Amino acid sequence: MRELLLRLRRSEDAAHPPHAWLGALGGIGLLALSIVFILGGFDLGVGSPRRLGTGAFPVLTGIALAALAIAIIVLDLRDTSDAERPDWISFFAIGAALAVFAVISERLGLVPAVFIATVVASLPDPSLKFTGKLLLGVIIALGCWGLFIGLLDLPFQAFKGV
Repeated sequence: MRELLLRLRRSEDAAHPPHAWLGALGGIGLLALSIVFILGGFDLGVGSPRRLGTGAFPVLTGIALAALAIAIIVLDLRDTSDAERPDWISFFAIGAALAVFAVISERLGLVPAVFIATVVASLPDPSLKFTGKLLLGVIIALGCWGLFIGLLDLPFQAFKGV
């Protein structure tokens, strides 16, 4: 798998460099993803300023992501020079990680969903061994548990059925 990813990246680097406006496609993808976050957050319930609901974090994250995506689109459409080729493999891995989180969090809970999403997002990185990816998943999942459940007291279940 590692060799395949390296070969794909080398073949992309050998191709003609794309124009910077092609980077706007990544911004459009991020904008679409931000809309999914915002709509999903509203479905979960935003709550009030004194007691945030489960959907407050996805809505705020989606708004921030939308602002960044719009900035990316505008800047890339203004630029007429050649640019680096987008890393589509990593882009799709992040999208897959978010989809996995959305599907798993309802069924298994916050900690397993964050763990699996982190591992999926880190799969394209050839510099980190699989055991490192697992360790990274554990650290981030425990950090999210401590932050969102322990410190912020948000109504997440760490593990469903436990």
